[in-house]
Amino acid sequence: MNMKNEPKPTFSPLQVSRRTAETEFSLTLSPRTGAFDSLDIPNRLLSHFVDHFSRGSGIVASTAQADWPGSWQFDHVLCEDMGQLLGAGVAAIARERTDSVGIIGRASCSGVMDDASASVEIGLESRPRCTWCVEPGLDIDGFVDSWYAADGTQAGQCFGTNLRQFLDGFALGSGATLMVSVRAGTNLHHVYELIFRALGDAVGVALGTGVRLPGDGSGLAGPPRYETKVIK
Repeated sequence: MNMKNEPKPTFSPLQVSRRTAETEFSLTLSPRTGAFDSLDIPNRLLSHFVDHFSRGSGIVASTAQADWPGSWQFDHVLCEDMGQLLGAGVAAIARERTDSVGIIGRASCSGVMDDASASVEIGLESRPRCTWCVEPGLDIDGFVDSWYAADGTQAGQCFGTNLRQFLDGFALGSGATLMVSVRAGTNLHHVYELIFRALGDAVGVALGTGVRLPGDGSGLAGPPRYETKVIK
């Protein structure tokens, strides 16, 4: 039984798998009904961005199986395959919700953060394509950010050229037509954070799975709280 303050699940939890001669990878997708753990993958920045996708779409992804001997190290492969697999799960959710309640199937969402402005348009009509519209002079393929181990040593780096492959893979796996527009941005962490937020929001609107829970804000950390005190 659902308590009054608990959102009703919007789709049935499912597992989606992808197997090639190189890799075998499975994700579990569940409706977002509360706090959730970050996706356990080697690219910690991609995991962070998928968290933003989950917040907007209402679809939480967790790793069910990962038999990728050596392929974890190839970030291009990880990003592309991850996008395809999550996209395939979204396509399955779209089919279920089309049969049960009907879906809008399309949406356009945008956002701004500091120096960055970006938007994502989506159409779920089994016409897979991802088109990038980038303002002239903007380079979105370079270094995005690093992450670090507990001892302070650098554990990895993420580049925009591979994150783009996630979006391209998502379009292929989901059958979605995506239009990704980047209007401004000098900090690529902000640019891709906005893109993943907008993708999540657009999927949430298109499928009707997007939820907002008490305490939700525009970001994952919530609004900052400042405290001041008089020093005598």
